[in-house]
Amino acid sequence: MKPEKHCDAYCVDRSIDFLEGAVKEDKPFLLFHCTQLPHMDDKLQWDAKAETLARYNAADMPVAKSRMDDLSTKPDYLKQVRNRTQAAEYGYPAAGAIQQHTKEYYAVLSEMDDALGRLFQTIDRLELRKNTYIIFMSDNGWMLGEHGFTSKVLPYRPSTHVPLFILGPGLSPRTEDGIALNIDIAPTLLNLAGISIPASMHGKSLVPLLTRQADKIREAFVYEGLGNYGGAKPNLTVISKQYRYIETYEDESLRKVVFQELYDQLKDPAEMINLASDQSYQTRVDECKTLIKQHQDTILKK
Repeated sequence: MKPEKHCDAYCVDRSIDFLEGAVKEDKPFLLFHCTQLPHMDDKLQWDAKAETLARYNAADMPVAKSRMDDLSTKPDYLKQVRNRTQAAEYGYPAAGAIQQHTKEYYAVLSEMDDALGRLFQTIDRLELRKNTYIIFMSDNGWMLGEHGFTSKVLPYRPSTHVPLFILGPGLSPRTEDGIALNIDIAPTLLNLAGISIPASMHGKSLVPLLTRQADKIREAFVYEGLGNYGGAKPNLTVISKQYRYIETYEDESLRKVVFQELYDQLKDPAEMINLASDQSYQTRVDECKTLIKQHQDTILKK
């Protein structure tokens, strides 16, 4: 069935129905609400309403410092990957094209926020805040001109960094700079519900962070770029607070490394200076290679 209204509005309606029914039943519940925005339409465009677009001025939109990257310090195949060719269709790396695209992106995000606003108003109306945890997380980041790219999946910060906020009883407003992953959501929910977390789960509960019993739950993790979305080559990436180390492989066997990248994300947030061949960083590279080997042996079984 295709709803007559925008699917985000339709899904909010159904989620409101669910919440109202859950309150009547007076039983514990779990609602998993997904949005369609900011996904593009069939024409690969963000089709925001005129009145929403009017909230933003293209000239005020940010432009990535790395938009003119010639990719000379990155894997050569990236010059032909869909993230680059589709970006050219949008007019990247021209600053004006990126700003116009960013304006459209901000506009559809605002429409997503407007739809979710009705859901949050319902939560307040039903007085659910006092005993309900709310978790918001995106499934991927998005590149808006960084390195001349658009879209997602590639192992660079704008693609892998996603928003996450958690509201709930006893939680005070603050920010945390530790590393949290999408695979942490399930064990966190189990922990909050008082249910034991299966040992087979790869994620970790975020409850120690929420209750200030810990200031971090991991030092680093391995990001898997194992699909072939848009022509991307298989890659595994170690991401810590300071460093990002990327291994690109010849094929899906993950046996032959064809390119290495290392970025100091604190000194070089634009990920422009590849330190992988710098001898003064070889200890760091070796540490990351060990983490990847452990990930292959224990998680990927390769």
